[in-house]
Amino acid sequence: MSTPTLSQQQLAWSCNMQSQILTAIDTTGQEAVAGCIGIHPTAITKMKSPQSNAKHSDIERICHILAVVGLKIVPADMKCYDAAKIDILFRLAKDNFQRLEEVDDFFHDDAKTQIAEGTYRPRGVL
Repeated sequence: MSTPTLSQQQLAWSCNMQSQILTAIDTTGQEAVAGCIGIHPTAITKMKSPQSNAKHSDIERICHILAVVGLKIVPADMKCYDAAKIDILFRLAKDNFQRLEEVDDFFHDDAKTQIAEGTYRPRGVL
């Protein structure tokens, strides 16, 4: 019976997440992290490196789990958007930009609407 393994993509995600976690711990400070969660700083050290009877560190195993189930770690201030919606917006923007030849073309449709409404004022009059 063969042992299931992570795909190359999952391994890459896991490595990236491990790096993010370790960098964040170093940035925040191991003692500060430990203090906030009520453990001794040496417990963080143990989580970061494999123990004598284990092949992987705790952090590595957690990141492998996240990669297998399709989750990832992102900064707290990061926003998530539906890729399909972003793709639609990108295609619309790209299509409109391809029609433009110069900056003033941005304002052409606005001017046409304003002329039809009778609200158009040339730039010198603003």
